Amino acid sequence: MEAPTPISADALTSSLLEPLLGVHSAPTSAWLADAAATAAERGLGALYGLLYITDASAHLVAERPASSARLRGLVKLHQGLGADLATIRFDPRERELLDLAVRDGNAVAVAELREAFPLRLDADKLDAAQRRLGIVETWLAPLRWNGESLGLLALLMPADPPAPLTHAELLGQHVAVALANLRGKEAHRKHGELDAVRWVYDEWRFLEELTQETRRAQRHERALSIIVLRVRNLEELHARYGRFLAERVLRQVAARLADAMRDTDFLGASGDDGFSAILVEADQEGAKRAEERLLAGLDSMQLPDADLPSLHLELAYGTATLPEDGETADDLMAAAEGRLAQSTVDLASTG
Repeated sequence: MEAPTPISADALTSSLLEPLLGVHSAPTSAWLADAAATAAERGLGALYGLLYITDASAHLVAERPASSARLRGLVKLHQGLGADLATIRFDPRERELLDLAVRDGNAVAVAELREAFPLRLDADKLDAAQRRLGIVETWLAPLRWNGESLGLLALLMPADPPAPLTHAELLGQHVAVALANLRGKEAHRKHGELDAVRWVYDEWRFLEELTQETRRAQRHERALSIIVLRVRNLEELHARYGRFLAERVLRQVAARLADAMRDTDFLGASGDDGFSAILVEADQEGAKRAEERLLAGLDSMQLPDADLPSLHLELAYGTATLPEDGETADDLMAAAEGRLAQSTVDLASTG
């Protein structure tokens, strides 16, 4: 998947930057609905944020959020309006402004809820309920990725919001990227089990592959090596900077390792804080070259937040080779993990 066009930091309010970590770390579309609403409320001053996802027939389908607190908030909205905006499914072409926003990719502001959503309720009662809830406008931010409509972010806004409509459009861009990533992960999952945090094959799938490759290497008398890498200070990063940043660091490490590997190699998760890679037909010298290549890729990695000067990674790594270090997958893993303490490297934030 192509990287999104970088969005200048000065184009976003500072209050929106931190909630965006939750948007890009959401493991499911339900949690993305939570994170998008949180970002809209904290960064844009929205009263409510609602996520709608485009289905196969081009209809917009409300995504129910995952957290109980967010669900309780939607119950209050439902009771106030007499309509559950978090369960409706509709064709955006039923409303001209909706259709325009979805097709053109530009956020729009709509004064009346009945113009934003195809609600079959008494117009006067709905307008009165809108006033009681303090909803002055509905901002509709389309979710578009590579020219495709992925959905719509609907923000119910009060009077005098602290951010302009253009920021809702930028938030929609971020949510679109996160949703596209979730779809990519789901497509990848069909080819094997995927670790939800690191977005690589999980440990069970890796060990299954290593067992098969070990037997294949023995049968054909070919070399085989593995490398195991751990982020030794992951628990410290989690405690000091929060789960979202720590998980983001793991994903960046995974992406760098994947970029530095050969097509024939296989990358997977290892434990809660690391990765393992199968180096096909690599003897001890080949494992050494792979080690240097992988570490060089990590050395050029920029950590997520240059404003945290103390942010750094402590990495430990070890390699093992068949048959010198054993004859089974378990032998190789034990040998590589036994060497973790012998080789370490520190990476500091480079901005």
